[in-house]
Amino acid sequence: MAHGFGKGQAMIETVVAMVFLTFVFLGLFWLSRLLSARIMLDHAAARAARARSVGFNDFMCRKTARAAIIPVAGRRVWPEPDIGDFEEAARIPVYLASESESEARGILEYEYWNTSHLSIDDGALDISPVAARVRMETDDFSMEGKARIEAHFPHYMTNGGR
Repeated sequence: MAHGFGKGQAMIETVVAMVFLTFVFLGLFWLSRLLSARIMLDHAAARAARARSVGFNDFMCRKTARAAIIPVAGRRVWPEPDIGDFEEAARIPVYLASESESEARGILEYEYWNTSHLSIDDGALDISPVAARVRMETDDFSMEGKARIEAHFPHYMTNGGR
């Protein structure tokens, strides 16, 4: 009788251990997803700060930040997700070259681009670095990336040239 109890006990211990390991794995997966999102948002903030530091306007800085967060921007809304990755990658330079918000949305659009917000503090560009923050809110998280970069703008342009 004791022999049969040992087999059931081993099975229950295995199930408990598998449930625990599954939760540990899912927790690590979730943390890695959050870490990658944070890295992407910091990168997007750095790209936006760099764009401003060389004299680009708000629209170009916003497009640059959006292109940098594509990996964490959710599903593609436009064009329909049935096209291949190559065609999608080919659209990014065309998106960056667009001249208006409506034209840009007609080229490429992602689910969480509308919930991402860019703020740039360029202060007095001739004496202070450019600081950018990119905030994104998704169904799973709300996070912010930050970056500061030296302003290069005053070395070759005037504020009127912006």
